Amino acid sequence: MRDYYAVLGVEAGATAIQIRRAYQRLARRYSPDVNFWDHSARAVFEEIVQAYRILSDPTARTVYDRQGTRAGRARSAPVGGSRGGRRGDDLHVPVELSFQQAVTGVEVDVPVDRLSPCEPCDASGAEPGAEPTACTHCGGLGTIWRETSREACPACDGAGTRVAEPCAACRGRGVTPRRVHVHVVLPPGMDTGSQLRIPGEGHAGPFAGPRGDLVVIARVHDDPRYTRKGDNLYGEVPLSMAEAVLGCRIRVRGVDGLIDLVIPPGTQGGQTFRIRARGVRRLAGDGFGDLYVTTRVVIPRGLDPRTQEMFRELARLLPPRTETDNAGSARE
Repeated sequence: MRDYYAVLGVEAGATAIQIRRAYQRLARRYSPDVNFWDHSARAVFEEIVQAYRILSDPTARTVYDRQGTRAGRARSAPVGGSRGGRRGDDLHVPVELSFQQAVTGVEVDVPVDRLSPCEPCDASGAEPGAEPTACTHCGGLGTIWRETSREACPACDGAGTRVAEPCAACRGRGVTPRRVHVHVVLPPGMDTGSQLRIPGEGHAGPFAGPRGDLVVIARVHDDPRYTRKGDNLYGEVPLSMAEAVLGCRIRVRGVDGLIDLVIPPGTQGGQTFRIRARGVRRLAGDGFGDLYVTTRVVIPRGLDPRTQEMFRELARLLPPRTETDNAGSARE
């Protein structure tokens, strides 16, 4: 897989504007619309488009950088590669995550059933010893013109060649199904429906065509303690009557540990407290959401006679309730 920063000719720390300008400059230069007879320009153009698709997406770029896909590869300017088949299809795979895995991030080995280059024929689609011949439909170009646009030849899948003796293992396609495990780094902040694009880990293209991308789709399990809305978390904390009346200091469990929360005297049931930056890490960007804690005053049941009498005495000491305290209600 190529170094996408080198493909666009930018540094790893380039801004989104610099990446877009580099893409626009290279796209104008290598566009098939201005390179009618240069077949290598199309391969370069497709590589430029692929690089921009990854680096212009903040999430995909973050994962690309974290996985170190650039390590050990030479940083060179984009050049045309040898002609092969069309690019393989993208592969979408769901991944089940626990709530804690989603908010803290996790590394997983994802089982993937994908098309891979056929080993017996070395992805040529021909029986060993049989030589491919030029495709008669496209004249060996690998592309055909349809109205005003150029597209991959449907007869040879863009390879420009066809085989008279197809490989028995892949039936002349150059690819065979295979199960592999792809190591994926899922960043903190994933939510149900979040997608992560892993470049070059999808289906292999026919006849040694480049791989498509692997798109991981998160499915996050619910948590009994929290309700998640975007990057914010909502939870509930029980209070005794004494704690609500007199105030107290309680410990609330957050996603990254215990948090001290001061409950002021006279706190009502259903009152909500906001704890800043203790929610979920933002998937695209810096910072965290907030944690909202709602109080629930627990009313004791099954009181013994002595405790009941103490509550009656307390009721006589408290200010009487007025009709406006509970508008619309009637006392019996």
